[in-house]
Amino acid sequence: MKRWLPTILIALLAACSGHNVNENDPASLLLDAEEDIASSRYIIAIDKLRMIKNKFSYTSFAATAQIRMADVYFLQESFPEAAAAYETFGDLHPKHERVAYAMFRAGESYSRDIPENTSRDLKSADNAIRAFDAFMQRFPKDQNVPQALSLRIVAYNRLAQKELQIAQFYLRREKYESARGRLERILDMYSDSKSAEEARKLIKELPNTKEYKQ
Repeated sequence: MKRWLPTILIALLAACSGHNVNENDPASLLLDAEEDIASSRYIIAIDKLRMIKNKFSYTSFAATAQIRMADVYFLQESFPEAAAAYETFGDLHPKHERVAYAMFRAGESYSRDIPENTSRDLKSADNAIRAFDAFMQRFPKDQNVPQALSLRIVAYNRLAQKELQIAQFYLRREKYESARGRLERILDMYSDSKSAEEARKLIKELPNTKEYKQ
């Protein structure tokens, strides 16, 4: 029964919209999916796009459906799913005319997923930097490079900020050697970050002693 649900949903929507959806015509399905996206009917759009990708996998429509699915995830603010879908598109279609867009959007999706609270896991910031670096290395003249650079800086500063907060945590507990390690990490890995200046100041103020509190 589950495998027929997308077909049933599409049929119901077609009945409500007053026109038929030809499931054997990828162009018709894609056009309908675009109308659904424009009307924020994202779940129905995903069903149609997935049907195109599965039924017409060896056509250009499948690639279009795949990247539009990533776009829908992005519109839904399902950023981890969007990032994965964009990267999969790039892996499967490395010579496609939209691969630059997909690589940039993967980085943007990771960037949108970075939590404001730096005490949380910042793996998405690492992933954003990795994705943007790959994008800019391959497409250095793409129109999205300036935005990629800007978003990369945000991710870079967020990671440096987390290191600084950890160092400050150790300082409050007089764990000076642990604090020194974090501050040196900032100066080594994030020397151009906003946190680097504070790290330089703090490392100069550290007592020249081993930490005794474990």
